[in-house]
Amino acid sequence: MRIGILQFSPELGDLSANLSRADSLLDAAAPRGIDLLVLPELAFTGYNFLSLSAISPHLEPTAAGPSTEWANRTAARLRCVVCVGYPERYVADSLSTDVPASDTRDERGRRRNYNSLVTVSPDGEILAHYRKTHLYYTDELWAEESPTKWLTTDLPLRHSSSSSSFSSSSSSSSSSRSPQSQTKTAFAICMDLNPHKFTAPWESYELATHARSSGAELLVCSMAWLSRLEREELLAEDVRELPDTETVGYWLGRLQPLCGARDELGKDDGEDGNGGGGGAKKEVVVVLANRCGEEEGGARYAGSSCVLGVGGMGREVRLWGVMGRGVEGLLVVDTGEEAGWRISGGGIGGE
Repeated sequence: MRIGILQFSPELGDLSANLSRADSLLDAAAPRGIDLLVLPELAFTGYNFLSLSAISPHLEPTAAGPSTEWANRTAARLRCVVCVGYPERYVADSLSTDVPASDTRDERGRRRNYNSLVTVSPDGEILAHYRKTHLYYTDELWAEESPTKWLTTDLPLRHSSSSSSFSSSSSSSSSSRSPQSQTKTAFAICMDLNPHKFTAPWESYELATHARSSGAELLVCSMAWLSRLEREELLAEDVRELPDTETVGYWLGRLQPLCGARDELGKDDGEDGNGGGGGAKKEVVVVLANRCGEEEGGARYAGSSCVLGVGGMGREVRLWGVMGRGVEGLLVVDTGEEAGWRISGGGIGGE
């Protein structure tokens, strides 16, 4: 399967400029034959809104605002599945069966808002609509947690049953790619990787445990993950161009239940004690789509978007591609090809 991640630096609150920037980066990359395109969290509005009043002008109706419209146009143009993060103002419709149609307002009479991820097909169908489950403190200023928690559903993506990473042909010609199949896909947004409110036990691994128990083959995570570096450090050319390996290592650490080790009960990879059979003997492809740059209020982002292969029969993790901390552009990887790097206890190594 050919996966694209569009990593860029949205300007806070500048929808028009952000849409144009995304289009320009895609036009420059001129991608052909990709199956899945993933964008960052709150891709076209920016992330660091510090109050409900600040983000309110930028809230979009459920799967019907500018972000979804861009996703539809881009999916149709590239003939691929597109995932885009956006700030949702809940509007009761057929998509939102997880929220009662009469329950559009919270207990204080305010409209319900969510930090959401919409996934669309090349033909304009809404394939999935996920709402963030674990809120960061910035989200809590304006959004609610997902009322239904985690989501795993099938996406129509091209892959071969002969590969553990359900890959498509490496050819860029769509006519030569393998037929579409239903790929069991779990979704997440940034803070979902962390323990709930940073108070849940570290070893709960809520997201990864869900992905494993649901039998997900693919995990899509849209992000606005912060960097620990100061502004001056991030602006240095040699720092911007390189990935933040500490951050990538942290993300991987939070995926531990998918990594194929025997658990504390002594069960092998795919056994979970509940008959779930989720996860680890087959490789799970993990797409981590982060943003880069800096926003008002001192928010600086770690970039380092990447595609990993986690689990399988070995202990090593495959890394097909990773971007620098401050690099804008389109990363395209083909999971049917050999990964360029492998990650083990000793760090990242080439093939």
